[in-house]
Amino acid sequence: MQRGFQRFFGTLNGSGSFYDPGTLMSNNTFIAPAKDFYYTNAISDTAVKFIKEHKTANPFFFYVAYIAAHWPLHAPESEIQKYKEKYDKGWDAAREQRFNKLKQLGIINDKCVLTERGVEIPEWKDAPMKEWQGRRMEVYAAMIDIMDQGIGRIITSLQEKGELDNTVIFYMHDNGGCPETLHSDKPHVPLTS
Repeated sequence: MQRGFQRFFGTLNGSGSFYDPGTLMSNNTFIAPAKDFYYTNAISDTAVKFIKEHKTANPFFFYVAYIAAHWPLHAPESEIQKYKEKYDKGWDAAREQRFNKLKQLGIINDKCVLTERGVEIPEWKDAPMKEWQGRRMEVYAAMIDIMDQGIGRIITSLQEKGELDNTVIFYMHDNGGCPETLHSDKPHVPLTS
């Protein structure tokens, strides 16, 4: 709030637990997470609440800063189950499938070619711990799905308030699939629910 915002909900330290984030604040007051707390849902719920509570005809600005899709990889098991076995064929197959879908939808030109896999990422056939790697991708997909659901709720609340046609939405993100490990020779321990 000392940076010009009238209301604030979030954490001061950036990424952390999605279930019990340190430095969780409402305005300038530290708060404890509620029962069944999941940070991405709390961010979406709070944004919807703020939109509904905005009573003046004045324009408003929201900066909705999700932590997803940043590690740690945390998602409720019910959401992860939607992606059960979806990545069992590995990242090479997933990349090719997504690339072909982009072409099919006309988002990219037929002349586009799939880029090379990162040099530090092995072919799926050579990847260690395939079951664990598949689980990581399932959890990551669930995290993105939950964020997407929340963005949908925000858009719906703008629509219900009659503001959607008068709103500019920028979606920006500085994270994709995290290629980093804690040790270059060993994958890090999974941080899942």
